[in-house]
Amino acid sequence: MNKSEEGYKKFNVVFHSIILLFGITLIVAYIFGMNELERGLLYLLLGIFFTLESAFKLYKKFMLKN
Repeated sequence: MNKSEEGYKKFNVVFHSIILLFGITLIVAYIFGMNELERGLLYLLLGIFFTLESAFKLYKKFMLKN
């Protein structure tokens, strides 16, 4: 494996970890501010989408290694 592939893999893991945390943060923000947000459902759906997508990518990366 050359250096550019290794760097890309590290970047990919860090990127999806950050997106996963962002998605979890959106879900928590919805839960704590349900009555205050006009677009609360949108934030909840975005949070769920980001969380599931990043979790799936990280799962694929670590569990389905060849």
